Amino acid sequence: MDVQLIQMLHLELEPVGVFLGNTDAECDIAASPEKRNCIVPLLLSAARGKVISVDEESCNCPGGAVGCCFGDGFSRGNPNIHIMLSQGMGDAAPPTAPIHMKEGERFYCTEELALKWRAEMPYSEKGYPRVVFAPQSRWEGIGDPDLVLVFANADQISAMVALLGFHNGRALNAIAPFGAACHSIVYSVEQMEKDEPCAVMGLFDISQRNRAIKDYLSLTMPFAMWEDLSCDLDKSCLTTHAWKAIEERLQAER
Repeated sequence: MDVQLIQMLHLELEPVGVFLGNTDAECDIAASPEKRNCIVPLLLSAARGKVISVDEESCNCPGGAVGCCFGDGFSRGNPNIHIMLSQGMGDAAPPTAPIHMKEGERFYCTEELALKWRAEMPYSEKGYPRVVFAPQSRWEGIGDPDLVLVFANADQISAMVALLGFHNGRALNAIAPFGAACHSIVYSVEQMEKDEPCAVMGLFDISQRNRAIKDYLSLTMPFAMWEDLSCDLDKSCLTTHAWKAIEERLQAER
C-alpha cells in the first residue's frame, strides 16, 4: 500500500475506499436495519480503521439510500423532501412535526426549486447487494475500491485539487454539487462513466455537519483518479517551499 500521499498531506484520517456491490469482504460492522443509519458516522468509522457494510435494508435514511446507490430513496421514504429542503410546512405542520419540517431547512427558496434539485439527482439503479467502506490500510485484503473518499481540511483539499490537474493540464478537475454528505458517492459514481471525470467535493449540508468533523470537507473520486494523484509526487507541488510553509502549520495544529 502506497502511503506517500497520505504522509505528504499529513492526513489524520485514512482515505476510505468505497466498494460497490462487494459481498466478500469481512466487515467489522454491518449496519443494522433496526436503527436509523446516517452514512456520515459510518464513513468516519471507516476512516478511523473499521470495515463497514451497508445494504439497502439497513440504508434506511432516504437520502442515504440515494447516496449509496440504492435508487430513489426519496420516493420510497421521504416523498416530501422538497418541502423540507425549502420553506417547510409552516402552519400546516402537525403539532408533533420536527422543527426542520415546520420551518424547512431553507436550502431552496421554493418547493419548485427543491423539486428541480431532486429531479436532477443522478440516481443509481445498479441494485448493489451491499456497499462496503474500508480504510486504505485494509484495501489489500479486499481489492481495489471503486471510489476513494478523503476527509480533509482546507489546506489538504487545496493540495489535492491542485494535484488533480498535475497529469492532465485541465483547470476543472473538481465539482462541488449540493447534497447530503453521502451524495458525494452517487455523484462520483456518475463521474466514473465520464471520459474526463472530476473529483467531487462534499460535506456542504449544514443540517448534517454537526455529525462531521469541524473544519473538514470531503473529496471523493474514482479509484483511477486516486491512483493518478499518487504518482510522481517527488515532482509535485508538495515538494515546494509553498507547501513546506503549510506543512509547518499542519504539524503545529496537531
